[in-house]
Amino acid sequence: MNYKITDYKLIFLPLSIIIVSIILLYFSIISTQISCSNCEFEIKKNDNAYQVAYRLFDMEVINDPYLFIIASKFLFLDRSIKPGQYNLSDTRSIKELLSRLTSSGYDYISITIPEGWNIKQIASSLHQSGLVDSNKFNNLCSDKSLIKALNLESVQYLEGYLFPETYFISPNQSEEEIIKMMVKQFKKSVVLEEIDYQKYGFEFHDLIILASIIQGEAMDIAEMNTISSVFHNRLNKNMFLDANATIQYIIPGRNRRLMNKDLEINSSYNTYKYKGLPPGPINNPGLDAIIAASKPEKTDYIYFVKNPDSLGKHTFNKTFKGHEKARKKYLRSVRINGFK
Repeated sequence: MNYKITDYKLIFLPLSIIIVSIILLYFSIISTQISCSNCEFEIKKNDNAYQVAYRLFDMEVINDPYLFIIASKFLFLDRSIKPGQYNLSDTRSIKELLSRLTSSGYDYISITIPEGWNIKQIASSLHQSGLVDSNKFNNLCSDKSLIKALNLESVQYLEGYLFPETYFISPNQSEEEIIKMMVKQFKKSVVLEEIDYQKYGFEFHDLIILASIIQGEAMDIAEMNTISSVFHNRLNKNMFLDANATIQYIIPGRNRRLMNKDLEINSSYNTYKYKGLPPGPINNPGLDAIIAASKPEKTDYIYFVKNPDSLGKHTFNKTFKGHEKARKKYLRSVRINGFK
């Protein structure tokens, strides 16, 4: 009998040591202190605990990615991490961090911002999803202190800089946080080193203005570089841009067929009335339009009009005579089939 008790003790003692060690390790890991200088953190859909851990490590939020991974498995939270945009400034430990990144209060709403939407359209979509007050969102897009904080001092209004993308947004995020997230995505997506715009005598803001016009005019990505060439050629010849998209921007409501009286609207955005680029972007262009603005196709085209025989395409011309012929053909189609 004594032998059996002794035998059990020999087994129980190391087992107890292992259990106590695991418990101590657990409390040590989850109470590990963290801090961050860049506290905005985004988790995308399908990101796993390993990816999140290493990004947190790269941002110097945590000192060791394995601590985060082990803690997430200890707490059975490694499969509960939720996509979204997080501010970690008030998070002090690994346990608090995991609680924040897996909280049901941070359930996201998926919002897709299409290329070519303007700020009012974005604000309206976010408002309908219950994420923002549209008026507050609009007003913040012209807030000087916010624009300065985003290092866009030369910009008066954030039109053009809210990058079109699918975002995962938490109802807890403020209007300002959502705007910052979209501008951050713009800066991440538009790599300036790969876009040569200065050779055209442009400032970067000019490039975004032109890109927004190209985005507004093009229905087919394959035509963007050709449309870009038309506008570059017109600028070089000191001609009016005559861009319908700029008129649509200053007319309230949805896009419609333009009338002659619309071309007489006295606005600095009216490129039928004022030469050069308008004072700001007319929408938020995608990367294809931005690249097209910086890499126009080499052509002698000066004119283009919708091609009624090919939906989404345009007919390009070097001469006014050729353009007039194409334009009359398009107008005949509109009279018969209506505006599309």
